Order: sequence, then structure tokens, then C-alpha cells
Amino acid sequence: MKNRTIQNIVSLLVVLVLSTAAGCYRKTPEQRAERIVNGITEKLDLDEAQKSKLNSMKEEFLAKAPAMKKAREETFDEMIGLMRGPSIDQGRIDELIRKNRAQADDLIGYLFNNFAEFHALLTPEQREKAAREMERWREHYQEYKREGKP
Repeated sequence: MKNRTIQNIVSLLVVLVLSTAAGCYRKTPEQRAERIVNGITEKLDLDEAQKSKLNSMKEEFLAKAPAMKKAREETFDEMIGLMRGPSIDQGRIDELIRKNRAQADDLIGYLFNNFAEFHALLTPEQREKAAREMERWREHYQEYKREGKP
């Protein structure tokens, strides 16, 4: 009887640990993007046409993600190679700077163009709600920084 109780308790603990671990898995970029789109849709009360456009913007961004990830990995690999060398080749550093600056400029342009597209989708009331939400996030970030978090 005592062994049976111990087995039941151990089984219960295993189930609890596994179910907790299953709920804590890291979300994929697609899942995170979907969550963001759903949050925006709900908070701004988007209609179907607006939601459809926002979803197409999400899909376009997700299509770019693998290339951005590959570029980050290539840059990191290059930096590791430089670190392992006996000295740093300034020409390679300059090339990395040029390449990464061009990629950053492309991404910034893409994001601000999408920002303008998103703005054009919204009604004045929705833009005001979005602006208030942006202020809330800025305050949240500033509070986070005041607490000394990176």
C-alpha cells in the first residue's frame, strides 16, 4: 500500500513537471507574430479588411526573417573567425561594418514603410488608440530601464 502511494505521488509529480514544461516551451516566430497581430486586432478593433492587410504584412515580414537570421549568423561567424586570428584585419572589419550598416538601413526603411502603411490603414480613433498603446509601452520600457535591467 505504501509503495503504491509513493508510485502515485511520483507519477503525479512527473505529470505535473511535464505539463509545466510543455506550457513553457519557447514560441516560434510565427506564433509570436500571430500573438502580436491578434493583440493589435483586438486592441484597435480592426475590421476584416484591416486584419487581412495586417496579416499580409506579418507574412511578408516572416518571409524576410530567414534571410535576416542567416545574415546575423554569418556576421557572428565572421566575428568568431576574427577573434580566433592572431590579429584583426581592419579591412574585414570595415567590410563587416559596411555590410551590416546596409542591412540595418534596409531593415529600418522596410519597417518605417510598413509603419506608414499601417498608419494609413487605421481610422483616426484607431490611430489615437495605437498612440496611447505606444506611450504605454514606452513607459513600461522606461520603468524597466530605471530598475537597471538591460
